[in-house]
Amino acid sequence: MPPNVELAVHRSGTAVIIGRSNVGKSTLLNSALRQKLAIVSPTPQTTRDRILGVVRHRDAQVALLDTPGLHRPRSKLGRRMNAAARDSIIGADVMVFMTALSAKMTGPLEPHPGDVNLLTDLGKDTPSILVINKVDLCKDKTRLLPLLEAFAKLRPFAAVVPICARQEDGVLRVLDEVAKLLPERGAAYDEDFLTDRPLRFFASEYIREQVFLATKQEVPHSVAVSIDRFDDTGPVVHIEATVHCARSGQRAILIGVRGEKMKSIGIAARKRIEPLLERQVNLKLWVKVTEGWTESPELMAEIGYDPEGGEAQSS
Repeated sequence: MPPNVELAVHRSGTAVIIGRSNVGKSTLLNSALRQKLAIVSPTPQTTRDRILGVVRHRDAQVALLDTPGLHRPRSKLGRRMNAAARDSIIGADVMVFMTALSAKMTGPLEPHPGDVNLLTDLGKDTPSILVINKVDLCKDKTRLLPLLEAFAKLRPFAAVVPICARQEDGVLRVLDEVAKLLPERGAAYDEDFLTDRPLRFFASEYIREQVFLATKQEVPHSVAVSIDRFDDTGPVVHIEATVHCARSGQRAILIGVRGEKMKSIGIAARKRIEPLLERQVNLKLWVKVTEGWTESPELMAEIGYDPEGGEAQSS
C-alpha cells in the first residue's frame, strides 16, 4: 500500500481517562495528541474541566477525554470537579484508569488506597484498561509484579500498560489497547477535528497554567481566570482577562513587586497561547479579589464555571 494512503476508520469511540490527582492524565492526553493541549503543573487538581482531544490511531478514531483528578473535596469547586470526572464515564466506550508510582517508594508496591476506593464503584460495566504511569521511577521492574497482581484482584482489566507519559514511552500501546475495545463504526469527527473547546477556553487555561507555575503552592487553588475580551478579527488577537483570587494577600503575591510577577505571568501565557492561535497576541491581565468564589455557585458561574460540573468558558 502506498505510504500516503490512510486506512479508513473502522473503529471509533470515547475513552475517558480517570484517576486520582497528579497521576499524569493530562500529560497522557498531550502525549497521545502530540500537542500540549491540556495544561500541566505539579500542583494537584490542576485540571478543572473535561477536555476532549481526538486522535487518529491506525484505523481507529479515539476521542480521549481528560478529567479532573478525583480527590477529597474541600470546597464546592472541588465537588464540582469530582462530579465532572465521574459523569464523564457515563456513555464512554472505554475507561482508562490511570495511577502512578511515587518517587518515595519503599517496601513492596501496593495499590494506593485512593485507587482501591475508586475501583470499587467507578464504571463497573465499562471495559477498562489500567495504565501505570511514572514506571521510570522503578529501576527494578520485577517490583511491579505484586502491584499488577493486586490490581488484577480489584477488577478485571482488558489490558495493563506501564508507561512514562512525560517521555511518551508506552503511549502508543495505550492507544493500541483502547482501539481494540472501541465499537466497529465510522469516524464521529472530521479528520482535522482536535477538540470541542473554543479558543477562549484555552486562553483562560494557559493563563491559569502560568499562574500555577509561577506561584507554586501559594495561591493556585484559589485562582480562576475569566476572559473579558477575546477579539480575533484582525491580524493580532486581543485578549483581556481577569485573574481572580480569594484574598487580598494572594493578590499581592500575584502582582509581585512593582507588578513584575504578573508581568512575567503575562509574557509566559502569551508565548503559550500564540502557537495555538498561530497569530500574534496582545494580552492584558488584571487581578481581582473575588472572595468566596470557590464556595459560591453564583460567583463560579460569573467567572465561567458551571457550578454543576459542566462546561466552562464556552462562550
